[in-house]
Amino acid sequence: MVGHKKYFYKGKKCTVIGNGESRKQYDLLKIPHTTFGCNQIYKDYNPTYLIAKDKRVLEQMSKDGVKQVYLPMMSHRAHRETSTITIIDMRPIRFPYFRMNSWLTGEICIVFAAQLGFTEIDVIGFDGGHKSLYRGNTETNSSMLHCQVPEWRYKHTFEKILAHYPKIKINTDEDFLKTYK
Repeated sequence: MVGHKKYFYKGKKCTVIGNGESRKQYDLLKIPHTTFGCNQIYKDYNPTYLIAKDKRVLEQMSKDGVKQVYLPMMSHRAHRETSTITIIDMRPIRFPYFRMNSWLTGEICIVFAAQLGFTEIDVIGFDGGHKSLYRGNTETNSSMLHCQVPEWRYKHTFEKILAHYPKIKINTDEDFLKTYK
């Protein structure tokens, strides 16, 4: 992890913000602690840590003048030399095992938060399904290449994260699954 001491936030709480429709019920400006945001969230809110990995998202960030973003090591390697991506400060995130590089951005945010030492992680806007605040309904829009994942996917990866970081607690909002301990 570039520029961060491991466990800098030991014992603290943070919020990981996804881009599902349920996020609309929250006033993000009232979150009193460190936030991790996914992909295009920067269009509406400035999280403490902005995480992305998809080339199209990174290209749009470049066009929009985003200055700093964190990405998985494999994405960092793949995109750091791309002329269409001109983000000044792209920081790589290393993971405990290689497969995590292919995880979804929200899942990557949770792992990154755990690596920084956060022990209580609130997760909001992880809805699953076809709707996203920035992509519309991908079920009815065939031009959309991406899709939110089904809810079972999050349950599966949350269990893997908790196996790697047994001292953390992941709290999900009431619109999504249940609270994990």
